[in-house]
Amino acid sequence: MPLKKYKKFLLSSELKPSTTKNYLWNVEQFYNWLGNKKLNEQNLKKYFDYLLKKYPQVNTINLRLVILNNYLKFLGKNFNYDLLSEQIEEPIILSSDKLQEFLDQAEKNKNIIGKRDKALLELLYSTGLKVGQIVKIKKEQIDEIKKQIIFDPKNYIDIKTTAWFYLEKYLSARKDDNPWLFINFDRSQKGSENNISVRSVERIIDKYAKKMQPILKINPQILRNTLAHNLKQEGAQKQDIKEALHFKTKTGANNYLKKI
Repeated sequence: MPLKKYKKFLLSSELKPSTTKNYLWNVEQFYNWLGNKKLNEQNLKKYFDYLLKKYPQVNTINLRLVILNNYLKFLGKNFNYDLLSEQIEEPIILSSDKLQEFLDQAEKNKNIIGKRDKALLELLYSTGLKVGQIVKIKKEQIDEIKKQIIFDPKNYIDIKTTAWFYLEKYLSARKDDNPWLFINFDRSQKGSENNISVRSVERIIDKYAKKMQPILKINPQILRNTLAHNLKQEGAQKQDIKEALHFKTKTGANNYLKKI
């Protein structure tokens, strides 16, 4: 029985008892599904389809695939499952026309909120910053001469011409002393010195996406995907794209760029 030998193999690998138990349980589940069928490539692919239907969570499926890959390697089988995220998760990218249509939505609102939203969306897209970084920028970090966002003397981001144009319009319309770059203008927030929240930015993006025809599902990650794609189309090198999207690890950047 292959499972007995596999158990000895796992025990000799000095895994935690709970890990060994988990591995064995998952392999047993596979054999319960397999029944009297042959352990061949065709049935391994069918088991993958079975997992897709049975479990809604990507991480749950991937855990089972990792364990099965380990078991198949132990058996000497020439088969290896691709993890689900690598196999089916394709980045959503906006076309140039749809991107421009989305960015133009906020400009239709001529009041201070519209100016804030337009500056926010242009800056979010063109800088490659994540929402959590954008909401933490203060007005004092904006260098109006160099047209940069200054994080520290050695860490700054150049603001593109279009984004700078709308950022200036927004800041010129501000009549408050709030130190944050992007703030709420709700009456309930009047007088507070809080910055806009990540959730508020997500709602702003969703609001303007719903004004498009047809309505699109847009989120901050889709804007980052679109920026990366457009930079690549313009001939930017991998290193330039990594820097533009501010990746902190090479591994994360490389895995991401493989999909773009």
